Amino acid sequence: MSNFSKWDELKGVIRPNDRILCLIRPDPDSIASAFALRTLLLRRVESVTVAYDEPSKRLQNRAMVKLLRLSLESVKSVDVSRFTKIALLDAQVNRFPDYRDWTFHLAFDHHPFIEEYPYLFADIRPETGATSTILAEYLAAAKVRISERLATALCYGIKTDTDDFQRHTGRADAEAFSRLFPLANYHLLQSIDQSEIPFRQLDFMDLALHRLRVKKRRAVVHLGAAEAADIAVIIADFLIRVSGIEFAVVAIIAGDKLILIFRSRNPRRHAGRIAFNHFGEIGSAGGHAAAGRAEIPLPQVPSEVKVFDFDSIEHWIEKELGRPVKTRAQETNPS
Repeated sequence: MSNFSKWDELKGVIRPNDRILCLIRPDPDSIASAFALRTLLLRRVESVTVAYDEPSKRLQNRAMVKLLRLSLESVKSVDVSRFTKIALLDAQVNRFPDYRDWTFHLAFDHHPFIEEYPYLFADIRPETGATSTILAEYLAAAKVRISERLATALCYGIKTDTDDFQRHTGRADAEAFSRLFPLANYHLLQSIDQSEIPFRQLDFMDLALHRLRVKKRRAVVHLGAAEAADIAVIIADFLIRVSGIEFAVVAIIAGDKLILIFRSRNPRRHAGRIAFNHFGEIGSAGGHAAAGRAEIPLPQVPSEVKVFDFDSIEHWIEKELGRPVKTRAQETNPS
């Protein structure tokens, strides 16, 4: 289906009196995508509000919001009943298990299709490297003027989710970036990128390097507890670049969840499928070939596992990864 057809389809479900809530798990791609959808629809509906389900503590996300002067609200501070439609950006319903009783109407995502859901409209493209790419295509189809701030946000969303075009990148991502980059502020992009690792989090890097054990080119490391999982993402991205490591799992406890970050550079070890097949029954899990994630509520962790014991968590993850499972393959978008 062409971009113009998808845009026409989306227009068919939008009403002038709609008040739309965009729900995101804040990262550069979801933030940029949400503000792109806001720009796309703002003159066609009554209002568009962007809300996050949990605050982002990662410096690059906060720098992006601050430098680009973007307005985000906590979903806990909004009255959901006043919205006529709820849109998911860079996510599907499985990413928001706490809101299963809500009705979601729109979904835009580049992650593998997880489950059937009766959205009014959905555009889910696992072959695309970033949701920012998808929304950039809608802006082009609708001939919407893209501001410098929005172009910068979308460029950064594409840049981060494709890891500077080193993983899961399609032609659409390169084309979108080439259209957006001349409109973006290069200095702002640099400023956001340089706000990466808080000094106090270097302790986690030290811990990871001291605990690092590699078996059959696979590294599994538990970092203990932290305010957020962002440092686990940074360390997983670092480990997968180390010679001799083809698959990495970094675990961390953030809030009331055990979060596992998966990275792979072995085509036969699909990070998202491994996360989904081994941990999807006790939490939210999935991802792409090179990058996956599982979020497991602490009460769902098996009782024999001591969640605050580094060895216990690492041993359990190794055991689970070595356990044969019936493949619970993530489907592609049937449309």
